[in-house]
Amino acid sequence: MKKQLMHGHRLLQTLALVSVFLFSACEQAQDVQPTATLGGNQQKAKATETKTYYGDAVAIGDGTAWVWVEVLQGKPLAMGIEFTEEALDGIMEQDMYEVVLPLPGQAHATGYKTVAIGWNPMGHDPIGVYTLPHFDLHFYMQTEGQLSHIAGGPDEGAWSLVGTVFPEFYSFGPTPFAVPHMGVHWSDVRSPEFSQAGFSRTFIYGSSGDKVTFLEPMITLAYLESLATGDTEHLPVPSLLKYVDPGYYPQTYTITHTTEGTYSIALTDLVFRNTNM
Repeated sequence: MKKQLMHGHRLLQTLALVSVFLFSACEQAQDVQPTATLGGNQQKAKATETKTYYGDAVAIGDGTAWVWVEVLQGKPLAMGIEFTEEALDGIMEQDMYEVVLPLPGQAHATGYKTVAIGWNPMGHDPIGVYTLPHFDLHFYMQTEGQLSHIAGGPDEGAWSLVGTVFPEFYSFGPTPFAVPHMGVHWSDVRSPEFSQAGFSRTFIYGSSGDKVTFLEPMITLAYLESLATGDTEHLPVPSLLKYVDPGYYPQTYTITHTTEGTYSIALTDLVFRNTNM
């Protein structure tokens, strides 16, 4: 009788162990099933999911501004500067400024090392072209330290870029003159500001010495104030003839008055360009 009880007890222990094993096996399979058995369309959707990362916000005027970058599987798709509507409140009473904005870590993959927003209440040269209140949105391929060494004044290195890196319709004016801590500004002479239409938004390239060093959308205050909530405009960016520094260059730039109460100016449709000297 005692032997039968022991045998029965061992049988119950064995069944209990088997049950625990089977339960654990089922639990493990359920844990991995969602990713292991995704359908083709689900996997494709997951693979095409983009993520947007934001830098810290900085005060400008009565509002704030920040940098964002949109990536897909680690590759940048777009990069922009965004600021709140409050930044425009009483802005015409504010002096000229340029504020460097912190970058999110993911932005460094783009090749842009410094991003800044500038306000020009009186505009700047050339007179009669850009002498309207406007914002300068600088995307520099240089660090702040490198920018600090640009003294300003005549920059003879720009001549080597004419017709070799910049298309013939991009010009710096009669002579190449570098703005201190920025560089030489190149304008597309086909842009509306060189016609009766006048300046509202345009795309500037910049150089220092014999290298392209920044990209710059310029947007007038009047143009931003004319945008209704939800309005967006996509504008083409002329390609360079060759790319000296590898990085992500835009095919378009986009201006948006978002439904969240912000303005966004972004380099969009980013494409990686390798050195092709």
